[in-house]
Amino acid sequence: RYKYFYYFRKPCGIPSTYGKEKCFLDCLIESDDKDIKAIVESQKEYFSQQDEYGLLNRLDNDTTWLLYLAKTPLFKEKYKQAQKDWKIEKYYIADVYGKFPENEKIISYPITHHKFSTDRMVVILDAKQTGKIDEKRIQSAKTLVQFLYYDEEKSTSTLLVKISKWVRHQIRAHLSSIWFPIVWEKI
Repeated sequence: RYKYFYYFRKPCGIPSTYGKEKCFLDCLIESDDKDIKAIVESQKEYFSQQDEYGLLNRLDNDTTWLLYLAKTPLFKEKYKQAQKDWKIEKYYIADVYGKFPENEKIISYPITHHKFSTDRMVVILDAKQTGKIDEKRIQSAKTLVQFLYYDEEKSTSTLLVKISKWVRHQIRAHLSSIWFPIVWEKI
């Protein structure tokens, strides 16, 4: 437990939050672990299911890492404002196909929703793409990528990826746009 957050490791293959299928928040609520039950009860004092019990971040279903919940509504509000002001940085480890250059790379293409496919995001490389994009929802995004390791046998690179203001599917969209798709990426 930390001063402002509760951290939980979300396993691969489960949604972070509510939708059509059972999600990680459901698993927390249904847990038999007495410590988790106590945390859930304390979250219910401040947050409803609609508030996602204070959830501050989401991860794709196929991603495993930390989900964190704000302990109070005031902290959630302050965190969301800091996020809007680009004051929060997030770091990820990603495996991509191919040998990534060993220098740092900044990817700063704008991203928007695909006009006809709700689960896809589109990186805007040039004005010719207007038929595929939702121009009303264009968001600026910046991804800093640093090479960590190359596995010759698998022909994959492990990267450290930093984002400060995140857009849905930003990392996968930006890496794919420079021809380094994430390993096992389906979208």
